[in-house]
Amino acid sequence: MRIAHLSDLHFGRDRPDLTTALVAALRTRGPDLIVLSGDLTQRARPAEFAAAADFIAQLSAPVLAVPGNHDLPGWRPLLRFLDPWGRWRAGLGRALEPEYVGSGYIAVGINTARRWGPHPDWSRGRVNRAQLARIERLVTAADPAALRLLVAHHPFLLSTELRRRGLVGRARRTLVGLRRARIDLILGGHLHRGYAGVAEGVVVAQAGTAISTRHKGEPNAFNWIEADSQEIVVAPCRWDGDGFTAAGCWRFGRGESGWGALGTGR
Repeated sequence: MRIAHLSDLHFGRDRPDLTTALVAALRTRGPDLIVLSGDLTQRARPAEFAAAADFIAQLSAPVLAVPGNHDLPGWRPLLRFLDPWGRWRAGLGRALEPEYVGSGYIAVGINTARRWGPHPDWSRGRVNRAQLARIERLVTAADPAALRLLVAHHPFLLSTELRRRGLVGRARRTLVGLRRARIDLILGGHLHRGYAGVAEGVVVAQAGTAISTRHKGEPNAFNWIEADSQEIVVAPCRWDGDGFTAAGCWRFGRGESGWGALGTGR
């Protein structure tokens, strides 16, 4: 299957020229599934959700989208605590934790963003036991040969450069459960950096910001992923001023003890 993995669109801080180019690139490539791994908006304003909805309406493939911390009302305490996801539902009409079953795969989304946290940085997310139980239930009912994808906003794996950043809360315990559920691939964002690796035998791919001005050391990019039951290839497609161009790839193969890295390529 072919997956276009987009993240951190941040409508409200987006570049319209990149949005147009991205839609064109996706139509040309023709993915089987388009994944949006959170932070569709900058400040969860109605106009930003409307822009995100308009973008999604232009896409020709099925779209699985999960929210990120920026999709929560920021400094509006009543809205944030009493109706944190009202604007998401009103603006997008989409579930917070969607699932999609396609030919040879199942994709499950979880909402890792939280209205508050037991630490000063409320942008950090976490996973609870009920969410893990739902994932296990859904994928257990899937075709045993199906590729199993999980989509979340917050990271389950950090690159060497980002090792000081926090993983999603309860990441280690959740990964044990995801391995038990035979999840093959986790797609995430939040850090605005693109990389891929293996955590507890599961491939993890992080995407940078696709169209926003909020760069963090990398150009705008999305991930193009080709996967089957034996191999997963993650190729970042970076904006070069004229279009989104593939810039190398990470390759992973399935082994007896789970997925492992096969190296990089061009």
